[in-house]
Amino acid sequence: MTTPQRLLFVQVKKPPSVSVVFVSYNSGAVLPRAIASVPDKTQVVVVDNASPEGTGWADGAGRPFDLVPMARNMGFGAACNAGARAARGDYVLFLNPDAVLEADAISALLRAVKRYGDPAIFMPAIIGENGRPMRKEGSILEPVPRKRRLKADEIVGDYCTRFVHGAAFLMERRAFLALGGFDEAIFLYHEDDDLALRARGQGIPIIVVADAKVTHAGGNSSTPSWRQTFRVNRFKKQSERYVRAKYGAAKGTGAEVLYLAGGCVLSLLMLDIHRLMIRSGKIAGLFDVIPPTPPASSSRAP
Repeated sequence: MTTPQRLLFVQVKKPPSVSVVFVSYNSGAVLPRAIASVPDKTQVVVVDNASPEGTGWADGAGRPFDLVPMARNMGFGAACNAGARAARGDYVLFLNPDAVLEADAISALLRAVKRYGDPAIFMPAIIGENGRPMRKEGSILEPVPRKRRLKADEIVGDYCTRFVHGAAFLMERRAFLALGGFDEAIFLYHEDDDLALRARGQGIPIIVVADAKVTHAGGNSSTPSWRQTFRVNRFKKQSERYVRAKYGAAKGTGAEVLYLAGGCVLSLLMLDIHRLMIRSGKIAGLFDVIPPTPPASSSRAP
């Protein structure tokens, strides 16, 4: 008698899926172009941070996306976290609204995931509209002098770095949420520095993937205005003070106030209102109350 043939069932793992998350605050002028650069079958999540200009731009997006409206402007990090929670993909790719994915960028990032494994933070090679690379080699806590920064011809292939460039990076969704996501006490700027420090503290590498490219305009995520310039720089200084305090690197304010005040006077003499808004915004941020920081032991990283 012939032995019955056994059927062998081979479990085939489906390719990992990606959700692209954008945070919008008056970003309607640039978002449709950014959304259009995302492959058709990839989920797009747009978190609108209670934009005063509204979301009328959505009709011209040219493709479906999931809109997550925030009741009020909670800041960049909190909106990113909301986008990650709304994402359905195995991986989440955070992308600034003034950034554009080049062809095959997501596929190149996923090939790097397969090559290097998880958990890790994967960043594309970010290129400015002028064609120059936009690398992040330091932070307010680890400044890197210009003469020590890598030149374009010194980089060949993928490489590890110490800090995340928040304009574009990919991470496994569960790993991002398990890390705590972005610190929501940071309203705007330096939340990527804090994320990098916490990731490094848990042995999670940060890898730049040379074949994955993103073009980033920089500074065009919101409609520009003098008022907006003042507000952004005020938030930036608040965030700097919070991150410094969190990692035990707080600085005195007296000398900085004098330096910025001198810059304000010079800006007035030169009738440079833009620079005046930058420096006066930072002065305001120096005197704002910042949230309490967590215990130092939970914030240290190598």
